[in-house]
Amino acid sequence: MIYYCDHCERHTNFHPLQVHILPDEGPPEEHTFAKCDACSKPAIFVREDVGDGFENDSYYRLYPPHDRHMGFMLPPVVRTSYEEAVKCEGAKSWIACVTMVGRTLEAVTKAYDPKQKTMFAGLQAMHKDGTISQEIFTWANELRVIRNFGAHATDEPISRQDAEEALDFLQAILELIYYMRPKFQQMKARREAAKP
Repeated sequence: MIYYCDHCERHTNFHPLQVHILPDEGPPEEHTFAKCDACSKPAIFVREDVGDGFENDSYYRLYPPHDRHMGFMLPPVVRTSYEEAVKCEGAKSWIACVTMVGRTLEAVTKAYDPKQKTMFAGLQAMHKDGTISQEIFTWANELRVIRNFGAHATDEPISRQDAEEALDFLQAILELIYYMRPKFQQMKARREAAKP
């Protein structure tokens, strides 16, 4: 498997040494112990079978640990885009990172309403019906602006701080929409069902 090696500071081939499938309360997990072919440093990867096989999930490195991980369900195009943004951050490709942050945000708006023609229109629709607050709308719109600087040939510089902060705010938006809101709805439903 090809993955970014922190020690080599580049993408290398990791040779699997041992694979263990762990059935759990949630989707089954496949844990792979591997070593980098270039430097022999060990790593542990995991991927899940959410109903369509392990091969349809991308590897996530558990060790050495990543700074960023979304441990909850996301629409596939949102997850793929987010993971690409994280890879760009790891590779110190700041322009590519902010561009992928924007792609992730666009995927969120398309998952919400595929009929919207632009990311901005999608964000406006989400704000209008209360899916996102004014504050989240403001954050998302700023990410859209930064993405435009990254995606188009302009003289506007994109720094490491720009990319890292863009990913920070994107993570907060994804957590709110896809994790905290459903969790709140589940809590609310559970409490309602428990009432006499």
